Amino acid sequence: MQYLIMCRSLTWAQRSAALLERGGITASVVKAPQGLSTSGCGYAISIYRRFEEARNLLAKNNMINGKIFKRTDTGEYQEIG
Repeated sequence: MQYLIMCRSLTWAQRSAALLERGGITASVVKAPQGLSTSGCGYAISIYRRFEEARNLLAKNNMINGKIFKRTDTGEYQEIG
């Protein structure tokens, strides 16, 4: 299952992904799919495993500032936070 955590800038996404990597959680910076970004920036962190741990680590470090989406079985994105 893929999760996307939207970020306010490319730099913010890179910093968030680096924090997760230091915590042992694989994450990558991706260009957000069209239509998911309501602000000017269209970057997100993509996570496939250990989502709850990732969200908790980012929240603990005040790094969550955008919407969170889960990719459904049909390939659409559903907002979960």
